[in-house]
Amino acid sequence: MANLELSTVFVGIQAVKKQIEYYEGLMDSETVLDKPEIEELLLSLDLALENLKDIYNSMRIEGSNYPEYEALINGDL
Repeated sequence: MANLELSTVFVGIQAVKKQIEYYEGLMDSETVLDKPEIEELLLSLDLALENLKDIYNSMRIEGSNYPEYEALINGDL
């Protein structure tokens, strides 16, 4: 496994979360034609976010400048 910096994981979590929000919004659109493909993509993004969560929580040190995962996901920065 490649050496990752916590900052890289932090940014990755934010980016994946934004993509999930985008595609969830797209699913609510009345004009979307490829819902099965988007659902599959959302599943992949959810799995990626879970992996990033595990990595983030294993790397983050209590009391560091990095927020707890839940605060990061909920935008409570």
